[in-house]
Amino acid sequence: MKQKPSIDEEELKYLIKSKYDIDVEKLRFVPVGEVAYSYIVQTSTMTYFAKLYESNNLTKKGIHNLETSMNTVSQLNKKDEIKQIISPILNSDKEFRTVFENYSLVLMSYIEGETVSEKLSKTEKFLNQLGELLAKIHNTTNGLELKHIKRFEINLDFKEDLLLSIKEATACTVSKDKNFNKFQKLIKSNIDYILPSLVYLEELAENLKQEDKFDLVICHTDPNRNNIIINKKEQIHLIDWDGIALAPFERDIWFYINEKYHESFIDGYTRIRDVASINEDLVIYLFYHRVLDDLTDWIYRILFEDISKEQMKSDFDGLQEDVWSLLPNMKEIEKIMRYNCKKWVKRE
Repeated sequence: MKQKPSIDEEELKYLIKSKYDIDVEKLRFVPVGEVAYSYIVQTSTMTYFAKLYESNNLTKKGIHNLETSMNTVSQLNKKDEIKQIISPILNSDKEFRTVFENYSLVLMSYIEGETVSEKLSKTEKFLNQLGELLAKIHNTTNGLELKHIKRFEINLDFKEDLLLSIKEATACTVSKDKNFNKFQKLIKSNIDYILPSLVYLEELAENLKQEDKFDLVICHTDPNRNNIIINKKEQIHLIDWDGIALAPFERDIWFYINEKYHESFIDGYTRIRDVASINEDLVIYLFYHRVLDDLTDWIYRILFEDISKEQMKSDFDGLQEDVWSLLPNMKEIEKIMRYNCKKWVKRE
């Protein structure tokens, strides 16, 4: 979770006025997300949402081209069949990205609602609704202008950073920072899970590279519950499209293959989009890749980026929540996901 950045908020208000012709009465920092700093922007009559992207290891990997990404999101927002995508706003230069100090600013419409809770994200109703939404998004691919959009690749682009980070973390002497010592202890105690998982992921990647080219659709690439808002009418809205890309449809749906009510998700998806089967090995590759890639981002930021003690504590808590609980159980989760993938095949 991002801590409040040291910026001149009056300068930010002035920039929004000059570039968007919006008179900002109040800026309210919202401590959410890991990639960008978020603000609620209030005028006398309207509310907007602003994101500030700084240049660091995480954003360099996750944000290939903000202008291209936001242009695609804007196209999706105009599709009649999709009502649950928040639109970014063009500035006076007819661009979606605005430079502010060392940041990239994106301003967008605001939706009143709450982030989907973990409890809600595991219900039949939610999974069915999300399956339908993702299928509608995937179906729009051929009707979009997708010049310069990022394309899916099988790779382990995080491997060098992961190995370097593990080496640095385990080589350090005991620190005076209690959080860092806990962090170091956790890495050392999980080495026997991390390295074999990396070797296994490399094997999966090599096997997938031998397959024919994948059919690609427009994907959000991270439709987890933290990127989904539900409003008072119980409608869901998919936000945070920073990593939008052309990818196999599995790139969006693997998140929900191990949920208790995954069949509701499948029902919702296949009701809209005719897909009879799923690439089982690709799903497992995506699962292992996500866990190890996230692990790399967390460790790298804690070790090498200039962050405050408050941010380090927040990052350490995020690392524990996102990754540590998964590492010892990845093989068991894989078994469940493979079993559920076969259920998708049977629903032809």
